[in-house]
Amino acid sequence: MARIPVALAQRLRPPRRPALGIDRPYLVGKVLVALDGQVVLLEAPAGFGKTELLAQVHARLKADGGQIGWLTLPDEPIDTAELAVEIAYAFGFSSIDRAVERPLETVLDMLATIPARRLVLFLDNLHPGVQQPVAKLLAALPDAMRLVVAARDHSVIPLSRLRMRGLVSELKAADFAFSRSEARRLLDGLTGAELEEFLTLCEGWPAIVGLAASRLRGGISGEERLAVLSGNHADFAAFLDEELLSALPPPILKLLDVGACLDEVPPELAGELAGLSPEEVRQAFVDLQPLAASLPSRPGWFALLPLLRSLLLQRVGEAQLRHRHTRAAAWFAAAGQIEKAVRYAADAGDFAFAANTIRAAGGVGLFLRAGYTVLKRLMQGLPADVVHDSPGLTLCGALVLAKEGQIHSARQILEELKTLAREGQLHEVPEAVIIHIDSLFDVYEDSHFEDEQVDWLERRVRSHRLRDTWERGWLHNHLCIAHTRRGLLRQAAAHAAKALECYREEGAHYAQAFMLIHLALVNLLGGRLTVATRYGREAEHMIQTTQWSDENLLSIARIPMAETMFRQGHVIEAASALEVAMPVTAAGEGWVDVFSRGYTTLARCRRLLDGGEAALEVVEAAKAVAEDRGLPRLDLSLDTLRVEILTNERRFEAASDWLARLPDPLDDTLWPVRRERRDAMIAAARLTLRRGSYQTARDALTRFVETVEDQDDGLTILCAEILLVEAVHKCGEGEAALGHLVAAIDKAMPENLIEPFSSEGEALKGVVRAIVRQQGLSAFSAAATEFVNRIIAVDEDGSFRSKIGILSPREGDVLALLARDLSNKEIARELDIGEPTVKFHVKNLFAKLGVGRRAMAVTVGRTLGLLH
Repeated sequence: MARIPVALAQRLRPPRRPALGIDRPYLVGKVLVALDGQVVLLEAPAGFGKTELLAQVHARLKADGGQIGWLTLPDEPIDTAELAVEIAYAFGFSSIDRAVERPLETVLDMLATIPARRLVLFLDNLHPGVQQPVAKLLAALPDAMRLVVAARDHSVIPLSRLRMRGLVSELKAADFAFSRSEARRLLDGLTGAELEEFLTLCEGWPAIVGLAASRLRGGISGEERLAVLSGNHADFAAFLDEELLSALPPPILKLLDVGACLDEVPPELAGELAGLSPEEVRQAFVDLQPLAASLPSRPGWFALLPLLRSLLLQRVGEAQLRHRHTRAAAWFAAAGQIEKAVRYAADAGDFAFAANTIRAAGGVGLFLRAGYTVLKRLMQGLPADVVHDSPGLTLCGALVLAKEGQIHSARQILEELKTLAREGQLHEVPEAVIIHIDSLFDVYEDSHFEDEQVDWLERRVRSHRLRDTWERGWLHNHLCIAHTRRGLLRQAAAHAAKALECYREEGAHYAQAFMLIHLALVNLLGGRLTVATRYGREAEHMIQTTQWSDENLLSIARIPMAETMFRQGHVIEAASALEVAMPVTAAGEGWVDVFSRGYTTLARCRRLLDGGEAALEVVEAAKAVAEDRGLPRLDLSLDTLRVEILTNERRFEAASDWLARLPDPLDDTLWPVRRERRDAMIAAARLTLRRGSYQTARDALTRFVETVEDQDDGLTILCAEILLVEAVHKCGEGEAALGHLVAAIDKAMPENLIEPFSSEGEALKGVVRAIVRQQGLSAFSAAATEFVNRIIAVDEDGSFRSKIGILSPREGDVLALLARDLSNKEIARELDIGEPTVKFHVKNLFAKLGVGRRAMAVTVGRTLGLLH
């Protein structure tokens, strides 16, 4: 018997399992299933756990009594004959003399004598030096033989023939990367945030996770722990040097050095810096995957694995890094990638180039078309003196301040620039841009919306000389805001639609998103919730796809969406959305209507969910925003909201005190705009009604509805109509109360407006029940009856009480037993009540359903959906 050398004997069995290895049954199962084919290829860089997985599968098959062989291929090249002999050894043919050369076919014939349905050969460490003999093995592979191969490099063994037959299965690096739960088993001492950050850094690379676990298990200093979690530990560098970088040729190493200096790598730029052609760069990055990954957001570009980039970047000298950033800035500027050009110029310390690039790109005009976040990123790296020396950059800086909520500082800077413009010293910035930004600040400050300015905007937008699409867009934009402020919602919607059309023609996504938000808001106020939702979703989608980093813009978009949810009875969902959106909006961009709608809806949600005090806390938080930004109209709106909350909490004295502090709602000269006055009139009427002055409330609400009926203020009119139902009924006018209820339902039902009814609480529900009892359900259509039932059955917080509706729970029970054709005596026995009580419930049931016979009651109840 020939003696097998020790080195070869070690390669004929799986290596010892790592101390920190973890079982991966999902991957084991995947390989076992793949053995129904013929070849399983595991391809990933060093440290992804290929060998360990092979060993786990090997152990599983061995335990099941399978005929298996293991061969770790040597690091040096071997020929086909040597491979054949080693395969024979792997399957137990130890008597073969290594000195006698045997053809591969002969060895395969020997393996065919093994009495087994299937032979499985594990080949670990496939590399270029053994690709030729392995290719010959594949060409001659018997049907009964299965091959499981692990390779570090991009494999070039010929698999096309087998792939065509569906006999090849492949596992790549992404399959081997540790999931969050697997990493948690090794890094159980990390917080959730630390774990997420570390996995983002190494993208689940098993060896890196294992190295981190080994270090973190011991008692290490805070400094070393920080080095581990930031990916800068010496163990990681040593692993990459030994297992990856040492095997790469110099041109590829230089390419990696270049890639480390760039967060996103265009092949053309990388080729210039590394001395390679773009095609060579692309192929190199493909071969380096997953250490370099394609960018879905920028097709054809690449980015290095964050951990690899961080370690390589430490080795780049400061002068070399500055030189590369300078060349990158010039390249991106020439390619029209302004944001990146400015950033790399600033990183290189070439602030003059950065400033000139911003000016050349249009300065503040860049924001108007591309958005606030773009401008903010452009300005971040510029020193204050560079900004101050350029009026254009100074205006950009003022705009950034305004967008971050620092409107007073922004206004001060703008006024200084306007002074320079009047003195003829502001040649760098066009007059139209100054006018636009000035008007924009007016919106944030809620100022200068007098008739004279609105008339100027109207004349300007009607000018036949105005051919600039962009200027027409912002004129319609500001007119939309002005008319929304005044409560002229039809005009506001028309101007918003025209502005959106202009911005679409310009291709300005940022401006389009704002106009979609305006359209959502205006249609919401008009009571058209379906249309508002469509515009809101379109705005949200546009922001997420084109302005994804602008959290403030996304928060503003979600405010009308949240109010829509609230108005349709989804109180908890609306509160959750606003709890996230309002702090972001309060700390950044916003105008009065946005703050007013957001805080009013949030306060109403909090009252329904947590009570009046929670709602008043929201009011106080909103008051701080009004004071900080100097917005008296918002302050006025919040005082009106406070009256509403206190009234609904039946704290009438406090509500009356706050109402007395407001301007007289009947005197329109005391109110800045009609919309806030209308809200105050409704709040005053509600308080009057709840305090028992029914006739006074009835008269006030009737005058209100007659006054605003021609206005496109659907929500306010609906609210007045609902309060009229209660006021008129309390005055003893049953028929008139029914008419107002039907009118309110007709307005609310198409848009599923539940909240305006449910928020009025049990007082209104009692009135609706009384109307139904007096008039009968025959006074309503089937659809209106279902809506009335929902009005009564929905709690203030939006939850549905299935057993409480038009019929009381007991009346519902009686109707159900009538449907079973039971007599009064049988019903009494079923419900354990007296027969006179049954007669009483039947009488009430007949009155509500507007019928006089038992069979008719069952038919009507079934038609109206009252029988379950």
